Amino acid sequence: MSESPDAVSAAAVPFAEAAWQALPAPAAQLAMISGALAGFVLALVSGLVLGWRVMLVRWDGSLWATIAGVLVFAVLGAALGVWLGYRRWKFAAWRLDAQGLQVRRGRWWRKEILVPRSRVQHLDIERGPIERHFGLATLIVHTAGTRLHALRQPGFLDADAVALRDALVPASNRSDDVL
Repeated sequence: MSESPDAVSAAAVPFAEAAWQALPAPAAQLAMISGALAGFVLALVSGLVLGWRVMLVRWDGSLWATIAGVLVFAVLGAALGVWLGYRRWKFAAWRLDAQGLQVRRGRWWRKEILVPRSRVQHLDIERGPIERHFGLATLIVHTAGTRLHALRQPGFLDADAVALRDALVPASNRSDDVL
């Protein structure tokens, strides 16, 4: 995958000028696919429960109408899932500065998370089969001293996740733990 000349990787951003970075376009596709699947399954199960209940309470012989209603309900659920996945991607951003990694999510209920460099314990990168297909990775930043001990952010380009991992590793831990 090639990046546009305007695209800036995490390692190239100087700390003084760190700007908010949007998640890449393949992350939008993945968010919409996962939203569609979740919405379809949830709406299908809900439609089956409601359709079964209607058939038990008031059976008038319209089995095909009930099945058609359940399928329409499931397709609407998938469409809602696509829309929610797109919105989740559109309103997510990150930046790396001298303080640490900041992640911003949401529009109405905005959530900003700052992981100070001093709190970073270790970092993991996960790449599932679908993420590998899109060239994406999930960065997991394990922190010290908090109840919610890890920040899990999917949707990074693989190269950006590796660059962030390398930039966030504390200098004292770069000796590969060799004594």
